[in-house]
Amino acid sequence: MSDITSNPYYKTFKTLQDNQYVIGNTTYKQRIAKLNRLKKAIEVTYRDQIKAALHKDLHKPGVEADMTEIYQIIGDIKYVKRHLRSWMKLQRVETPITLLGSSSYIKYEPKGVCLIISPWNFPFNLTFGPLISAIAAGNTAIIKPSEMTPHSSEMMATIVKEVFNEDEVVLIQGEVEVSQNLLKLPFNHIFFTGSPNVGKIVMEAAAKHLSSVTLELGGKSPTIIDETANLKTAAKKVMWGKYLNCGQICVSPDYVLINDSVKDKFLTECKSWLTTYFTENPKQSDDYGRIVNQKHFERLKAHFADAQQKNAVVEVGGQFDDTAKYIAPTIISQLPNDAKLLNEEIF
Repeated sequence: MSDITSNPYYKTFKTLQDNQYVIGNTTYKQRIAKLNRLKKAIEVTYRDQIKAALHKDLHKPGVEADMTEIYQIIGDIKYVKRHLRSWMKLQRVETPITLLGSSSYIKYEPKGVCLIISPWNFPFNLTFGPLISAIAAGNTAIIKPSEMTPHSSEMMATIVKEVFNEDEVVLIQGEVEVSQNLLKLPFNHIFFTGSPNVGKIVMEAAAKHLSSVTLELGGKSPTIIDETANLKTAAKKVMWGKYLNCGQICVSPDYVLINDSVKDKFLTECKSWLTTYFTENPKQSDDYGRIVNQKHFERLKAHFADAQQKNAVVEVGGQFDDTAKYIAPTIISQLPNDAKLLNEEIF
């Protein structure tokens, strides 16, 4: 094993490691106080700045920022506050007969030093969500947010610096090399949200130190609609779920398996709901986002071109604006089984 002391982030890691038992022995009141400070920062102090950062990075509408980022974080904190006291108590369990005369309990203890590698599609929610759990459990943590949403990362760095001490929680910004160096350190637990391919790299790195991992990975999310469905309701839900955050969600409806007898009516309902949500001109709508960066924009354009080359039918949309990283709400039918859109994660 190489000497980890030469790692550029070793000193930061060691500071957190040296302090892990102090943090691990904090009381219920001390942990709740930290979460309350974080709640105030998100909900009050920096709320407008958070929404501005999300708009700069993703063109995310204000209402969507509230619903999918801010309210989610506040909800997580409220949930922890309701349950943390009971989670921290000793849990009495049955004593086996071989230990007759003794008492048995389950005591939940902190992991230690945690690494949180968060994605770009919901930068605040998917960074502070895992952090809330880490703080509630009495851990120290290093956060590595995505480099693809720099305004959000900078805002989160400001919040972390204000709310937490440097020997408790640290946020480190940077490109992929930062993550590679961090993964060489012997964290007690790693929480990663992202693609399956990168998840494999994280798991391999964690295995070298026997670090436990939580991998929240993406995939394909089919929606099945048969002839008994209420098509108006189905279309409403599918269009809302698909185009929230401009479709950049790992659990959004990815493709529809539908009975052919109701396909045309379903498409008509989808078109109607898209107009309701984003008007006749989605590009001018304040409620429709943008693709996060040029790399992902070009990748999606290539998927679209692949579908056209394979004689798929563009039912709705298909317009692109390279400068604005805009892709119109698009529905494609009659895709062959080997189309990239059916075999690769879209967002």
